[in-house]
Amino acid sequence: MIILIQAVSRALEGRADYYDIRLLDVTGTVIETRKGEVTKAISGKDSGACVRVLFSGAWGFATTSDLSEQAISNAADRAAKIAKGISEGIKDKARLAPVKAVTDEAVVPMKRSFVDESVETKLEYLTSTYNAVKKYDFVANVMVGYKDTYTVQEFYSSEGAAVKTRVPRILWTIEIVGKKDSQIQSVRRRIGVATGLEAFDGDRHLKEADAAVASVVALLNGKAPPAGAMPVIADPGLVGVFAHEAVGHASEGDLVSTGNSCFEGMIGKEIGNPAITIKDDATLPGLFGSYIYDDEGVRTRAKVLIKNGVLNDFILNRESAARLGLEPNGGARAESYHNRPIVRMSNTLIEPGDASFQEMLEGVKKGVYVKGSRGGQVNTSQGFFQFNAQEAYMIENGEITHPLRDVSLSGRTLDILKQIDLLGRDSEMGHAGICGKGQSVPVDDGGPHLRISQCVVGGQ
Repeated sequence: MIILIQAVSRALEGRADYYDIRLLDVTGTVIETRKGEVTKAISGKDSGACVRVLFSGAWGFATTSDLSEQAISNAADRAAKIAKGISEGIKDKARLAPVKAVTDEAVVPMKRSFVDESVETKLEYLTSTYNAVKKYDFVANVMVGYKDTYTVQEFYSSEGAAVKTRVPRILWTIEIVGKKDSQIQSVRRRIGVATGLEAFDGDRHLKEADAAVASVVALLNGKAPPAGAMPVIADPGLVGVFAHEAVGHASEGDLVSTGNSCFEGMIGKEIGNPAITIKDDATLPGLFGSYIYDDEGVRTRAKVLIKNGVLNDFILNRESAARLGLEPNGGARAESYHNRPIVRMSNTLIEPGDASFQEMLEGVKKGVYVKGSRGGQVNTSQGFFQFNAQEAYMIENGEITHPLRDVSLSGRTLDILKQIDLLGRDSEMGHAGICGKGQSVPVDDGGPHLRISQCVVGGQ
């Protein structure tokens, strides 16, 4: 690789204040079934490289699927021309916060490698899932999916960084559509990990399938939800979505530094209950959003976004760190070699407290218990959010009574952080997802059960 760096350096002589190169080799398998029939089965490899050039405060970026020295040098030349071409028209010049250039090779381990495993073995995880749920007469449709990727990435920079990483990931998904009379409801469950086939140890996929069936039953028998502000108890699934959507996105350094976050200028200020601590942590082993080095060659670390109710840190790449006067913390991620790295989350979670679930129920005369998420939206600049719960139950006089359907929650992030009055002593991660922000990256989230003293509840 020394020869490659030398070749790129010659190609960019006098035209780059900084440059980096990423080379990726991704092997993977995708399988999907509907009602037990295989609808997709693909196994293959995608390789390529990209060069990023910073010149006079402007970025240039170019890619190639050819990993030859000449092709990468040509990509560097194209990136340099782009950077030079737009540099004079840019008023807000980009700059990079300093980091120590690292030389390292890091591997995320697998106990049971999927790389050389047969498609037939992987298909069995889908077939057994369908066989476990097809017996229920209210199940109208079932989609089960499996995807694995093994990503080998090399990163080199003009500052001397040389980092090679190997990261496995598996994503298993089930979507069940249930029908009862005129009611149609759907539930989705996922298993997402940065490990090998040990993800399915203990028939974890079958347990998730059973839980999905139970959720469909609850939804099909659910009543219309109440409307208005009331106490809400959220399970770890929905708590994780709140941590990710409402807090995590508002903590992304690029949004903060461009005036698109309600957290702008609030570092060091108390914004929530002092019992609340929220982190984004890519170092947690085995989780779907975990990684060792980000796509700028910076070793990641736990980012304590809110500490004891006080806004403490942001998720940062080198550019946003420079703009905000903070230290880079490994928050730059790219979907593939076709994309430049931008600020992204990893595993976002709320730390547990000391309350029991029963303590949360006590004193709730009329409220809602919500579980999981079926999507939603957030306005990071104004700090408003709206989430749709996947499953919900009525709470009456301190007891969970009947199931509800089509429940939504809405509010203002800075208000809800102060209205969280109890945090459970339990904690659960493993709510894998794919986060979109122009690019898609694997993430995870979770936390304990928690209670919000007042939150707006309504139907979708």
